[in-house]
Formats: sequence, structure tokens, C-alpha cells
Amino acid sequence: MRLRQIEVLHAIMQTGSVTGAAKLLNVSQPSVSTVLQHMEAQLGMQLFRRSGGRLKPSPEAEALLPEVSEIFRRVNRLSQNARSLARGRLGRITVAGTLALSNGYIVDAVSIFGKSHPDVDVTIHSLQTPDIIERVMAREINLGVCYGEINNSGLLIEELAKGAMICVMPENHPLANKKSIEITDLAGETLITYDDGDVLRAKVESLFEEFDVHPNLSLQVSQTITAIRLVHHGAGLALVEPFYFAAIQPPGLVARPISPVQQLSAYLIRPVDAIESAALTAFIEILRNIARSDKSKA
Repeated sequence: MRLRQIEVLHAIMQTGSVTGAAKLLNVSQPSVSTVLQHMEAQLGMQLFRRSGGRLKPSPEAEALLPEVSEIFRRVNRLSQNARSLARGRLGRITVAGTLALSNGYIVDAVSIFGKSHPDVDVTIHSLQTPDIIERVMAREINLGVCYGEINNSGLLIEELAKGAMICVMPENHPLANKKSIEITDLAGETLITYDDGDVLRAKVESLFEEFDVHPNLSLQVSQTITAIRLVHHGAGLALVEPFYFAAIQPPGLVARPISPVQQLSAYLIRPVDAIESAALTAFIEILRNIARSDKSKA
């Protein structure tokens, strides 16, 4: 049976007449009659009997009714899903960020987005910047949020937020009384920062080279959360990006900007020729609004 035949069969069952089915389907009465005749001839059985001016389903048609009804329930569900997709209310989004950005801007955006788009599945990955770029380019991830100077003609690159590197320390540390931390203030301190190869490590090293300061950089980490936990346990002071600290506000610790200021930018990255779903467009706008709100508070 073809879908058009099933549609006619269902319409006649609903209305009890060829005329009613034609009105329901917005077609001519003869076209419904023709489809019904062809269907009965093809199946080799009578599907309706006339009784009291109405068409009553034959026992054979009654046996088909559950399957026909199920088909139309699925068709209606398909139509509803298509409308929801058009409104950005259904679908799937996969977003990746560095651990700091995942637990800051991205978590905040997902929390807001989920309230207005409850049927959209969202997956969050916490990755290093090179991995985010690679997976966005491979179309495994819809959207990336990361640091660093990104030059790639295959990506749409949009600055989301600006910040500056900070020094994290216990709130009772002598340097906590200062509004900003000079590089020379750190000469005698044990410092925790990122390991070799990290895009932010280069910023730290260039600062110390510029001022000819030689700190103890014996503790190196790959994630901001590790550095902050080490500070909490008294292992030293941390030179890290600002976004994760701002997101979690760890008790007992304070953060001070480094002087001279070391600016950082967080970027949204997407494949350059990707067609965005309505849901992804809505999610990106929420991310932008959160970043703009942070700027207004600064």
C-alpha cells in the first residue's frame, strides 16, 4: 500500500463517506473514489460496505485499523517535531570548552537554555583548546569555546569575552592586601601555573623574562581547577586564567590581577560553512548575553 492509499483509507474511516474524506483531504470526490477502487483491486478485498448512507469498514479494514492509526500517530509526531525544530525547541547540541569555560559561561548558558528548550539534548565536553579546534573542524562538535590566538580559515571565530590573568592566593597571604600583583612581588614565591605547551604558559614565561624574575615554577598543571586546589592546600600561589575562579568563587582564596595586565580572550568557534539549527542559534545568543552581562558588571 502506498502512503496516499493509507491516507485515503484513514480519512474514510474517520468520516464514514467518500465526500467527507475528500473534504478532509482537500481533494475532489472522484479522486478519493479512484484511489479507493485501485486500493481494493490491488489488495483483492472489499474495504468498505455501504450501510445507512455511510461507509462501514469491512472486517478486513477493521483488522488494518490499528496499524493505520499508528502510522498517523507517527506522522503527526513527525509534524510536531518538525515545527519544534523550526522553533528551536527540539534537537541536539554538542558544545565543548576548556574546563574553565565549561564550568563558567557554558554551564550558565545551558542552565538558562534548558528552561526554554526542555526537549533539546545538550552535551558538554571539557577539552584542551587544540582538541576543541580539531573536533569542531571535524563536525563532531557544533560549537567550541576556547582561548588563544586562533587562525583557521575553516572556522568562524568570534570573541566572546575578555579577561586578564590573575594570581590566586589564600585570603590571609601578605600579597592579598594589594590591588594588583607586580611580577617582582612574586620573586620569592612558589608558583603554580600551566605546563609546557599550554597557550597560557607562554604568557607567564614572557612576563618573567621581561622583568628578569626567576620564580620557583616547580608545580605545573593542565587545568585551572588543579592549580586552585593546590593553592587551597598551601602549595603556593597560582597564575591562571580568570574565568574559572570567577565561576566557582572558592572560599578562603582571593584573586588579584597581574601587573602589567595580561589580557586573555575567550572565543566562540564554529565551522565556517555549517548551517545552524534554530536551537544552536538560540544557545549562542544566550552565551553572548551572559558574556555581555559580565562586561557590564566589570
